[in-house]
Amino acid sequence: GGLAVVADASVREEAEAAVHRIVTELGRIDVVVANAGGHGLGTVDETDDAAWELSFRTNVTTAFVLARAALTPLVESHGQIVVVSSLAGLFAGPGVAGYTVGKHALIGLTRSLARDYGRYGVRVNAVCPGWVQTPMADEEMDDFARAAGLSSREEGYRIVTAAVPLGRPALPEEIASVIRFLGSAESSYITGATIVADGGAHIVDVPTIALDA
Repeated sequence: GGLAVVADASVREEAEAAVHRIVTELGRIDVVVANAGGHGLGTVDETDDAAWELSFRTNVTTAFVLARAALTPLVESHGQIVVVSSLAGLFAGPGVAGYTVGKHALIGLTRSLARDYGRYGVRVNAVCPGWVQTPMADEEMDDFARAAGLSSREEGYRIVTAAVPLGRPALPEEIASVIRFLGSAESSYITGATIVADGGAHIVDVPTIALDA
C-alpha cells in the first residue's frame, strides 16, 4: 500500500505537516521529487507582479520549501532530492520569461543543496526534459495547432520536435525512469548534476538546421 498526502508545497506549514505525517506513518523519507511547475507565460513587459510571483512560487518556491522541510529526515536516511527543471532552465524560449527564470533558478537551487548537504550524504540532482507528451503539453499543442492553422496536435508535435535528433517528444515514463535512476543507489556518486533528457535537442547547432537534408 501507499500513502497519499495532499499539501500546497509552496506553504511552509503544509509542507512540514506533510513531511511529519510521512515520517510518522512510514518511518523515513528516502527520496523527494520536486516536480511542481507551470505558469510564466509572457515576455517581461507582459508579466505583471502577480503573474511573476505566481510563476516563481509554482516553479521555485515549491521545490525550496519542500526540500527544506524534508532535509532532516533526508540527512538521517542519506536520501536523495530530484528536482525537475526543463530545457527552459538551460535556454530561453520566446514569451515565457517567468517560466524560463524559474527553471534556471531550480538548477541553482539544485547545486546549492548538493554543495551544502553532500557532506551529510544527501544527493541532489536536476532533470531537464524537453517536450514531454503529457496532458498539459497536449493542451499547448492544441492551442498551437489552432493558432497556426494545423490539422491536429500531432502535427504540432511534429513541428516542435522537427529539429530534435530522435524526432519526437518524450513519453512521461521515459522521464520517470531518469528520476528513478537519480533516486536509486545506481547513481550513488552523482550529485549536483543536471541530466538532460530531451531526445538530443540540446546538441543541435541551430544555425545548421536549415542544412538538414
